[in-house]
Amino acid sequence: MEERNLDLVARNEDTRDKFHTEVIRFELDQILQHFAETIQAINAQFDVADELFASGKVIEGENIWRAQIIFLASGFDFYMHELTKYGLCEIYDENWERTDKYENLQVNMNVIEVALKSGEDIDWFLEYINGYYRAITMVSYESVREQLNLLGINSALVAEGAFYQRGGTENTKVKLKRRLNELFSRRNIIAHQSDRAHTDAQVNIITKEIVQNFVCDIEKIVKSIDEEARNK
Repeated sequence: MEERNLDLVARNEDTRDKFHTEVIRFELDQILQHFAETIQAINAQFDVADELFASGKVIEGENIWRAQIIFLASGFDFYMHELTKYGLCEIYDENWERTDKYENLQVNMNVIEVALKSGEDIDWFLEYINGYYRAITMVSYESVREQLNLLGINSALVAEGAFYQRGGTENTKVKLKRRLNELFSRRNIIAHQSDRAHTDAQVNIITKEIVQNFVCDIEKIVKSIDEEARNK
């Protein structure tokens, strides 16, 4: 019986080792490529929706559009998480200037002990960042601005790069805030309320143009963030 139990423990440890995944620190080109692949997958779904509409399946086609909005929000969220890991490691490596928010990161004693034993190895820090921010959603304007401040990226410059137009009537910072919050809000309504209003349970209007505009604006925002990160 004892030998069988020891064998079982060994097998369990082997299984844990196989499923343990090392946290990878991607470079800016790779981070941007991951986002581009997500956009490509989202855009491909427009053809699927068009086919459904052509066959008279209007509700099904509209639900493809709703799924695209959820996928877009998650793709942007993932981009911000990857950028956060990259940027904080750049600060740690003294390639980027330290920020007040970086100085005030809270690290528990277990992590500090690992850090002290790791010497110059940065893997402990990357794993800590990945775990700390894993459950934090970075789509709303406030959450995105907070992360950009953490990394020392000026959100006003991001807004200018994304939305500046000669003769434009809307302040770029206002538009950045509005579009991120609109995406975050619509994503939540679709995911948690089946895209229905709480007041009367009416389904919200969805069009191809709404989705295309969201995709276009989020692409502009990511491109601008990427440019500001490279400028550092």
